[in-house]
Amino acid sequence: MTSLAISATPTLDTQTYQLIISLEDALDTVLPAEIDDRSQASRQLCEHLLERCKQPADRTSERVVLAPWQERKAKAILERSLYTRLFIADVAKQCAMSRSHFSRVFKKTTGMSPKEWSLDLRIRRAKEFLAAGLIPLSQISLECGFADQSHFSRVFSKLVGATPKRWQRLNSSLAQSA
Repeated sequence: MTSLAISATPTLDTQTYQLIISLEDALDTVLPAEIDDRSQASRQLCEHLLERCKQPADRTSERVVLAPWQERKAKAILERSLYTRLFIADVAKQCAMSRSHFSRVFKKTTGMSPKEWSLDLRIRRAKEFLAAGLIPLSQISLECGFADQSHFSRVFSKLVGATPKRWQRLNSSLAQSA
């Protein structure tokens, strides 16, 4: 009869691990005069299990990120939805995730929430239009998915630190001098 050796170190489930730790703590409080064979055997079992088995993974400290295909798909959907109302739950569903989990891992992957990433994309596009200087501000605001020029100017100023016109003047003068 052939026996198969298991090369991987077994991992304890969380409940078993906590029970072993609790038993070990309880055995630590036993006075030397009270130590009997059962206490000694229990202590040895705890030590053996803790030495031979891995502690269960702490799921709260795991860094969970989007798979590359999920990140590409989510960004493509967000890019296509500049002009429409986007529901994060729809993007999450297409990436095979719940809305809350998707939002959490999207932020860990990109450093921004889906809404922030989408807004950043709209501002980047607006900067491209402004730098080109070929279309009026009102048209740029609509091309980038803003409700109107006023809304675009408020959001742009808040995020960039300058009005769209001022940013355009500063950046077109820099481009001309280079």
